[in-house]
Amino acid sequence: MNEIVTIEPWNPWPLAIPIVIAVAGIVVSSLGTRRRSKPVRELGSGVFLIAIVAFAAMFGVMPGSWDQGERAKALIAVGYASPTFSGEQVVGPGEPAAVAFQAERDGERVRGVLRHQGDSQWEIAEIEDDT
Repeated sequence: MNEIVTIEPWNPWPLAIPIVIAVAGIVVSSLGTRRRSKPVRELGSGVFLIAIVAFAAMFGVMPGSWDQGERAKALIAVGYASPTFSGEQVVGPGEPAAVAFQAERDGERVRGVLRHQGDSQWEIAEIEDDT
């Protein structure tokens, strides 16, 4: 089966939340400095640091989770069940990436790859077993 599916890319808008919190921490810290209030200044610094750590964690985890979820939805929509994915493989310099997967189709376990075709388009190509 060679079919083209659309997989929406990750939208980084959730990263705006820790950025806004970090800015609020800076504002609180500067207010504490102006008023010579050590607890307020330290509160602002703490909020800032927590927001930066949250930003880094979100940036590290969310894109991969989103991509894997969207790939699974796309495969399920065209008739595959229980898809799992391996690491992304680069075919060659300048070549589009391919992502290997395993899933069930019509009660049979199949292997294949998702090949990037440009924009949000991916081709599903099954790999025939020679066993």
